Amino acid sequence: MKEENIESNERVKLLSQMIGLDPKFWPNPIPRNLQIHLMKVSEGYIKFQVTVSKDWLNGLHIMHGGIMVTLMDEAMGVAGFTLNMQQRYATIDLNVDYISSAREGEVLLIHGKIEKSGKQLLRASAYIETESGKLISKSTSNLLKFEPKQAKS
Repeated sequence: MKEENIESNERVKLLSQMIGLDPKFWPNPIPRNLQIHLMKVSEGYIKFQVTVSKDWLNGLHIMHGGIMVTLMDEAMGVAGFTLNMQQRYATIDLNVDYISSAREGEVLLIHGKIEKSGKQLLRASAYIETESGKLISKSTSNLLKFEPKQAKS
C-alpha cells in the first residue's frame, strides 16, 4: 500500500489516536472483549497486542485456534478500514496455518496487512507472533467490496 500522511487519511488519523488507549474505547465488541491493544497503524497496516487469557485456552491448555483466527480476521479487517474506502467489505474466505502454540499469559503481536486492493476484492494477510518474534500462526484472506445499502425514504 502506498505511504499516506496520517493527516490526509481520516481513518488512520482516528486509529492513531487510539494507540495506547484502554481497549474499552474500541467502538466494536470484538476488540473490546479480547482486550486488543492498538500499537501501530498506517494505511493498509495494523499491529495489535494481546495477552493470552485463561478463557482462550482449549483442552490442551494452549490458545484455541478459533481465537487466533478471530484475532487475525480482526487485524485484516481493520487494515482494510485504514484504506479509507467508501465501500464496505466482508471476508469471503480465510486460510490459516497454525505454526506453534501460545500459553496463558503470553503477550502476542498480531499484524494485519492489505496486500492488494482491486476493483472488487481486497487481498489481506495476517500473522501472530510472540514478543520475541516466534511465529504462532499466519493467514490470508479475500474480502469482497460492496456498496453500502442506501436508507429507504
